Amino acid sequence: MFELFKEKASALMAEVHAFKNRKDALEFVKNFIRENTMPEDQKAVVWYDTWFLDGVKKEDLLAEIPQISFEITPEIASKAKIGINEVDGAIAESGSLIEVSNRIQKRLVSALPEIHIAILPKSKILPDLKTALRSFHLHTHPYITLISGPSRTADIERVLTIGVHGPERVIIVCIENL
Repeated sequence: MFELFKEKASALMAEVHAFKNRKDALEFVKNFIRENTMPEDQKAVVWYDTWFLDGVKKEDLLAEIPQISFEITPEIASKAKIGINEVDGAIAESGSLIEVSNRIQKRLVSALPEIHIAILPKSKILPDLKTALRSFHLHTHPYITLISGPSRTADIERVLTIGVHGPERVIIVCIENL
């Protein structure tokens, strides 16, 4: 199912990277931050804290990469270059990510920065939308977002424009063994 998801997500201009474990995925994320921000860029990265950082000392991570902020407000997220969060699933047939959250901070991180890094366990890739909708208890989590690659529109003079109403880049970090 991962290969189909990767094919479909890549066709939507998302960048899909697969890792065997969380440690390798975290190294990729840290290197990506270093390559795309400057150390003096305070709050250039907003990170919605998830299980992905379990066992990682935040103070060590912040000392290593001071660009990260775990404080998320609309103002901070709108000025950040990179937003990182865990998504709740993915749909193989469409290459879409699934984000279920009543927490505004989680949604701000995926919608406002130029680049969205989505952390996705491979085990949460589902075959189709019907299966995905049955997997979530929408009466307890009524807010669901399907993210299908970078934001795009062609409504202005029928010219495709990327990143107008959301991130210009979507980086999907798939992790096999958790």
